[in-house]
Amino acid sequence: MNEKNNDPGFDLIKKIYKKEETFDKKSNPNTPKKHKDILRKIFIGVLIFLVVFLSSLLGLGVALFSKFMLFETMLTLMPGEKLLGKTNILILGIDQEGYAKRSDTMMVVNIDPSKNKIGIISIPRDLRVNIPARGNDKINHAFAYGGVSLAKSTVEQFLNVKIPFYIAINFPGLKTIIDEIGGVEINVEKRMYYVDHSQNLFVDLKPGLQKLSGKDAVLYLRYRSDGGDLQRIKRQQEFVRSFAKQLTSKQNFMKSPQLILKLFSCLDTNLSTKQIMGLALNMRKIYDYGEIKMTSLPGYDDIINGIYYMEPFPEKIKESVEEFLL
Repeated sequence: MNEKNNDPGFDLIKKIYKKEETFDKKSNPNTPKKHKDILRKIFIGVLIFLVVFLSSLLGLGVALFSKFMLFETMLTLMPGEKLLGKTNILILGIDQEGYAKRSDTMMVVNIDPSKNKIGIISIPRDLRVNIPARGNDKINHAFAYGGVSLAKSTVEQFLNVKIPFYIAINFPGLKTIIDEIGGVEINVEKRMYYVDHSQNLFVDLKPGLQKLSGKDAVLYLRYRSDGGDLQRIKRQQEFVRSFAKQLTSKQNFMKSPQLILKLFSCLDTNLSTKQIMGLALNMRKIYDYGEIKMTSLPGYDDIINGIYYMEPFPEKIKESVEEFLL
């Protein structure tokens, strides 16, 4: 033992240990071993509490998720046609960027749950029709003159069909919804550059398949420098397909409550809550298992007093109505 105690290396270790012990006593003279044990117990207690608390939150999250999945399953099994049967709905996209509010987008949607199909007719905004109490004018001016009521009665008279319901969507609100669902995937067919200061419209999109933000998606819909309304209608139809696909995706299911609230904030409709649920169920079912057909009303170019109009082909319009709305 004495030999080990006289070993220089052993003496050096003892000196280092004594220095560390002296430093601990100087820096923590009033910290006894019991105090350290108490701190250790508190730390362990807090750690256990956090583990239990986080586990509870995880359990709650799993429970909520399972409830949502059960709710989705129940909705899928519910017969939507009992909430909203076969009907026609007028869809209006309201342009609020310019000096006047006009229906920049007009579509009539026929939903037939019994046949598991949806028919959609897009109406060119420059189509020259008779607006009740106003005379012949562009069809999108009907909304500017008399709001939804006059727009609906004008379309009903022109197509000779009954349209019980309407949904008016303002474009600024649509931007928010598109961003909320993560954008929409669109194949921009070419470089799109268009400036219209009177409409506060500045479009600058590159070509190719891409995810468009809310702002860019609305610009894509409003672009009108490549052949007038018919090209815009094709883009609108492409957008509707992509938007429906993204909106009904599984990744957006958990966002449903927030999406519904935001959707209501940018919508005006005469559909009741029950009918809205029926519409959602029918569209989900038809989108997954049915048929969605789209077309646009044909016409030819005309200039009257220096103003551009699209004149309709009555017989072809009648054929379109019979195929898509009846």
